[in-house]
Amino acid sequence: MPQIEIEYSATLPIADALPDLALEMHHALAPIADTAVASFKTRLSPLSGLVIGDGNPQNAMVHVDVRLLSGRTDAVKQAVGQKVQELLLAHLADRVAGSSVQFTTEIHDLDRGNYHKTVL
Repeated sequence: MPQIEIEYSATLPIADALPDLALEMHHALAPIADTAVASFKTRLSPLSGLVIGDGNPQNAMVHVDVRLLSGRTDAVKQAVGQKVQELLLAHLADRVAGSSVQFTTEIHDLDRGNYHKTVL
């Protein structure tokens, strides 16, 4: 925990920027979510089978799904979402010129009773 997935249009020239974005998210979100940086895991998922809006090939998306162990307040979840949006724009806005990109973020609860973790 936390689990983050960054899904994005494979046509966007952003793949090389995503590892740095993920690391910055880990460090920026840890104090907001009151968790250790070492607990973060981020998956980077390019998507090639997308239809966005009217189907114009210039339409693209970057979606970040953040899953936190349950118990966080709505204020914490809002702060996490706002910070993710801020970081997305800071890292990627200059790279996507010429495309119409929707940057979205969703924060979910991981049910504490159903989340299992083993570290070796």
